[in-house]
Amino acid sequence: MFGIWFLFIDITPSLKYDERKIRVVMMCKLLLALSLFSMLMTMPAAVNADPGPAVDKYMVGADPVTGRNEQVDLAWEQLCLTTWYQLQIAKDAAFTMRINPSVNFGGAGGFGVISAVTGSILLKMDATNMTSPAAWIAPGALPEAGAIYWWRIRSVRSATGQIAASPWSEPRSFTIKAGFIVNTPYYGVQLLAPNNGCLGCKVKPASFSWSPWKDATRYQFDLATDPEFKSLVVTATTTTTGYEYSGTLNYNTNYFWRVKALEVNGRNIPSDWSATFSFQTEPAPAPPAPPPAEPATPLWVWVVIAIGAALVITVLALVMRTRR
Repeated sequence: MFGIWFLFIDITPSLKYDERKIRVVMMCKLLLALSLFSMLMTMPAAVNADPGPAVDKYMVGADPVTGRNEQVDLAWEQLCLTTWYQLQIAKDAAFTMRINPSVNFGGAGGFGVISAVTGSILLKMDATNMTSPAAWIAPGALPEAGAIYWWRIRSVRSATGQIAASPWSEPRSFTIKAGFIVNTPYYGVQLLAPNNGCLGCKVKPASFSWSPWKDATRYQFDLATDPEFKSLVVTATTTTTGYEYSGTLNYNTNYFWRVKALEVNGRNIPSDWSATFSFQTEPAPAPPAPPPAEPATPLWVWVVIAIGAALVITVLALVMRTRR
């Protein structure tokens, strides 16, 4: 306050101030004004402004082969006797762009169950890890590298069976490092035959094959007439890396097919879908040609027949006359 008052006091030359003193006072005022201006420029624009959630410095590597994320480990403190938790993972701090990657944990089944109602991933902790709850995101489960992801968690059920949802935890984040150029065609089962874009494929037998997925013991095969797989022709499971359609495909029709692993070493750990391949069946065969028409009777034949008939009639007339 003294500095501001000092800036505005009257320094009109008078009998009490000589010219040298007035210059000193003016210099002091100029220095004080510069100091106050510097303080105002360095003050925050709004003291009570919300800085938003802080971004954590937890970095997750990217696999050099697939260009996707490595395993992401998540852990949190136990809340009372909670056995069920809800986990949300999103691409923004407001959790408006939630994603549901493959999440594994130590509970029964070993994998998260996606809730269609809340968009959360339900995690059930067993007696072994109830006191130290944790989960991990499978390698390659996140949609992109070089991005920040946010996660939060809350309890929804206690060990006594009581259902009570707690407030969400403070959001935390982690960053996936920028990956290398993807060297594999797709992170998933690699389709082999029929080739993508194949033309003139046989309508029967229709055989399909793909490369094995690491330690997979069961696969799901989908065949449809549209790329969104809404018009399914067949969906089947198999324990081998091939499938033969028992029916007959339509002629001159486009088909789409894909495969994913359902089980790994007998455990329900599904993989990503493979790339979608398409093919077109052969055109319908041409209808059989009609049998060749019989050749027409020559004219001279009809003339001979007519002459023969006339002779027969003449002979019969002569015979009848001689009898009379």
